[in-house]
Amino acid sequence: MEYADDLNKLQVKGQKWTSKLYQKIKRHKLITTIVITFFLFSIINIIMIYNFMQILMAY
Repeated sequence: MEYADDLNKLQVKGQKWTSKLYQKIKRHKLITTIVITFFLFSIINIIMIYNFMQILMAY
């Protein structure tokens, strides 16, 4: 709760988007882990393909 000067009364403050996101991540640990792992391996795969293409073009 916080005091709103313009309204001259107490107001219940809503949650920030970061705390909502943190609570969703905390609640869905398995899904969050799978999604993060998928994106991590996708990025690594793209980097490895790019490096392989660079090696092939060098010869």
